[in-house]
Amino acid sequence: MDRYLGQQSESVCHAVDQRLVDDATARYMAESRRHFDDLRQVSAQLAGLLVLAAAGSRSAGPHHPIVESAAQLYGEALDGIRQMRLTRRSRKHHQHLIEAAEALGQALAAARSGLAIDPVLVPLRAAYAQLELASRELPGFQMVAFDQACCRRNE
Repeated sequence: MDRYLGQQSESVCHAVDQRLVDDATARYMAESRRHFDDLRQVSAQLAGLLVLAAAGSRSAGPHHPIVESAAQLYGEALDGIRQMRLTRRSRKHHQHLIEAAEALGQALAAARSGLAIDPVLVPLRAAYAQLELASRELPGFQMVAFDQACCRRNE
């Protein structure tokens, strides 16, 4: 169950073709899914803060509650990612998560020091790119669930 949208995403068990993923990698996938989703959520929170700033909101700034919320979620995700047990098959996915987390750390630091757009946006884009790359390494890590969208194609 998606913690933020309340939608059921594809389970790791259903996404995994047993011929492609061994048991240890399937465990990695199940454990890392939460951290992947948390990094996505931090990205969305920072992007939302940038939208507020671009719209001229007076509340958008380093003391906005979303900054602390994003920082807390980021810390939890980073701790979890660092503790993951890797397999040969999961190494690239994990590396992309680490690189996404590093870039999000830079974006958070920039957001905390003032809300100039580019110092937050540049590492935020890099983090999102790494999450997209991670989503391609293993099954079950969707960035956007278009099958739940109002604009989905009916085939």
